[in-house]
Amino acid sequence: MSSISKTKQDELEDFSSATPARVAVGRAGARPLTKAWLKFRVDHALARDAVCSELSEEFIQSFAAANSYPFLQSAVSTRDEFIQFPPRGKVVDKIVLEKLKTICSSGNDVQIVISDGLSAKAVEKNAVDLLPMIVDGLKMNDISQGTPVVVRFGRVAVGDQIAFALQARLVINLIGERPGLSSAEGLSAYLTYNPSPQTISSDRTVVSNIHERGTPAVEAGAYIVRLVKTILERRVSGVELQKLS
Repeated sequence: MSSISKTKQDELEDFSSATPARVAVGRAGARPLTKAWLKFRVDHALARDAVCSELSEEFIQSFAAANSYPFLQSAVSTRDEFIQFPPRGKVVDKIVLEKLKTICSSGNDVQIVISDGLSAKAVEKNAVDLLPMIVDGLKMNDISQGTPVVVRFGRVAVGDQIAFALQARLVINLIGERPGLSSAEGLSAYLTYNPSPQTISSDRTVVSNIHERGTPAVEAGAYIVRLVKTILERRVSGVELQKLS
């Protein structure tokens, strides 16, 4: 019996080490162990901090301003408003869009948008490594691209509106995803062919869990470029792309 128990214990430890999920954490009676409870509280606090985080001035200057990326704000005034009224984070004022048209080139194959979403920390942590991989990969494949645009208080759909205004064939919105209890710094990439204000969720293809404990930024960048090529060739994204796979 002892050898069987030892084998099961080894298998359980192997399983636990392979996932950040809370498995085999043990309990004391009906309650979790103190160690497991404290770890849960820490991760919960990190997730809350991520949701409330904003792009720092240092990041804006060193990333957006230093690279001459246009920096916009959605139709939201504060982070609290962004969280409480999601639709306002999906749009940019028309005046801002008109000004953007005078700064950025139009009619490109791809328009990249970088939005803070529900974790500005994820953007600051991953975008610096991810964006160059995508930009260089698109250049190597002769895929035209507009100047990346950075959006504060941006939701996924804001990328569709920006790309539509700039007449891009495809938009890539790199956005901080909703933090979980295993990662507060996960980034997602939403790719949409023929983006417009009428775009719906099923039109989008997503690459998620881009972070150091998930898919590393460099690896994700290479995959996104391959996905862009496929979408442009087949002229569909989202559910329609899955049907063709």
